Amino acid sequence: MPKVSLIIAIYNLEKYIKECLESVLNQTFADIEIICVNDGSTDRTLEILEQYALQDSRINIINQQNQGAGVARNNGFTSAKGEYVQFLDGDDYYEKNMVEKLYNLAKTYDADISVCSSRKVDDNGNITESRNPNSPINLLKTPLNKPFSYKDFPEDFFGLIGTVPWNKIYRRKMLIDNQIEYPKLIGPHDLAFVFMAQACARRIVVIDDELINYRFNRPGSTYTYRAKYASEIIQASIIVKDFLEKIGKYDYLEKAYINAFLFAIRWETSLCSDEQYETFMKELKRLLPENWSMFKSGLRNKKINLDYLNNLIGEQKVYLWGASNFIRDILAQESEHNPNILGIIDGNTALWGQKIQDYPVFSKEILNTTSPDGIVLTVLNNNESIYPELNKMLSENYPNIKLLPNLWES
Repeated sequence: MPKVSLIIAIYNLEKYIKECLESVLNQTFADIEIICVNDGSTDRTLEILEQYALQDSRINIINQQNQGAGVARNNGFTSAKGEYVQFLDGDDYYEKNMVEKLYNLAKTYDADISVCSSRKVDDNGNITESRNPNSPINLLKTPLNKPFSYKDFPEDFFGLIGTVPWNKIYRRKMLIDNQIEYPKLIGPHDLAFVFMAQACARRIVVIDDELINYRFNRPGSTYTYRAKYASEIIQASIIVKDFLEKIGKYDYLEKAYINAFLFAIRWETSLCSDEQYETFMKELKRLLPENWSMFKSGLRNKKINLDYLNNLIGEQKVYLWGASNFIRDILAQESEHNPNILGIIDGNTALWGQKIQDYPVFSKEILNTTSPDGIVLTVLNNNESIYPELNKMLSENYPNIKLLPNLWES
């Protein structure tokens, strides 16, 4: 029996699958099986998979009609034999010691889930984000190299290790015993799976090692069209709540559950057009007629657009704090440069020295050499907790720089 089963859901990835498989086959930890689930690809993906399977007996190919990544992962899991499983994406590639580190970490602490960090890369593999303290792991709150469980974080538990499944290995027996599988959703099937697995884990352990190179927002990825399925996050919230109630943990984790889905709803709807957002609101009230208001503070403030941002700034000279996708979309609406925006401050080292919509990106050290009138927090997720922390940092270190009102609360 292999120690780790690597399950790779694959759909039309002829451009990327070779690099993915090479990084998996060259892992320093060799006691693995590689289950490639071909989700009805119509390009050369299957041909490439078959070529690699002839070269290495650890590769097993499963073919299915196109049904989405969630179904593909479930089908791959049914065939898995490893003590632990990891669900990988076929357009990403992996550091050669990823499996070794995650498996040894899990065994050292007898953990049901072990977790690593990742970096974002573009379509050509150039690093676009590294050492992000909020993604995929919340490094401000998550213990490192120290096991924890749901009992330790009743309010923040689902905001610690990220909602993606691929930066984690899971004890297979835990998933089987608790009947955890991916729901049949296009977008947030992975979020629901991760939350359910987290809630059942006796011990979770995390390392801040970037062992995964994640292609973010590549052409054809789910991210590029998931706004059409924004209402699925409501279905995911129902699935997770029902599961937590079934295992008797909802009352304890209610605050963590609400916080997590506030952030998830905010993120999903930030991608929506006005028409898509109206559809989302109708579905929210249809699916949760009695309880939809529990997520009210996570709903989109429709006045947050380019005009609102410019009016908030006025004639003040400001930096934007956070090069989030949210602010990128706002700035993309510009027909002319705003001279009162001096630039963007972001913790992503890969962005320093680059420009977003002609606005330069800096580290926070730029505040030591310039004196703006204010800062505008432009981080979407977790802004409620970041805002007071940022306000404290400015008052202690830069008392002459004011923090403008929180966009989402003003």
